[in-house]
Amino acid sequence: MTKRKALTRREFGLLIIQQDGKCGCGCGKKLDFTKPRRVVDEHLVPLFSLGSNDLSNRALWDADCSKAKTSGESGGRAKVRRFEQNKTQAEKRKRNGSKLQSRNQWPPKGSRKIQSRPMRMK
Repeated sequence: MTKRKALTRREFGLLIIQQDGKCGCGCGKKLDFTKPRRVVDEHLVPLFSLGSNDLSNRALWDADCSKAKTSGESGGRAKVRRFEQNKTQAEKRKRNGSKLQSRNQWPPKGSRKIQSRPMRMK
């Protein structure tokens, strides 16, 4: 996974101009630059989903919109982290030597076998 790269002042200014001072999520909210930490730099395609640090993949979002986006991505980010650390279910089976067992068995144990009967012609 690519490491996050901070925006330079020039890039930050370019994004403000491109977005006309509005939130990059599309809600139309004006960004408030007077209060600290109200404007967040977001990746449009997250880094864990093979996004890049290019300026074309970045946008300035309001802090509230950013929280919603980040919480929605938490499951995907955790899944990527598990794969990177080899903590998937399949890797655990390989390490422990256990095999995958099927739960569905047909015919069910203890059931009678179905016997076919010859067809009668009339």
